[in-house]
Parts: sequence; C-alpha cells; structure tokens
Amino acid sequence: MLSHHELAALMLVRDAQTPLQTLDSDFLALQRYELIEMDKRGSDVSLRLTTRGHELLRRLGRDGDVE
Repeated sequence: MLSHHELAALMLVRDAQTPLQTLDSDFLALQRYELIEMDKRGSDVSLRLTTRGHELLRRLGRDGDVE
C-alpha cells in the first residue's frame, strides 16, 4: 500500500512539466514498486511513469465508477 507521501510523489511525476530536482525515499519506493522509471545522466534525473503507474492513477481517478 502506498503512503500518502508516495501517492503525492506519483502524481507529481505525472504532472511535472520540468525535470524534478530532488529525489527522496518516496521516489525510490515508487521505483521499487515499478510505478516510475528513472534515467540518470550525470547529476540530472529524468522520471516517468511506467505502465503500472499510469494504470494505478487511472484506477484511482475512477473512484466510485462501476465497471
């Protein structure tokens, strides 16, 4: 189960318009859960949602919908 901090970090990756400058334990946990991928080039880190991350956020957005 994701903590509220990890969920907020996942949404931050989804909504980021520019590369994120900080990485903390929440982002590392999301990578471990295979919800985000990190590309590291020198001191720059690029984060993006995986298919799993997109699917989780899609399901959360359908709160209350009946399939």
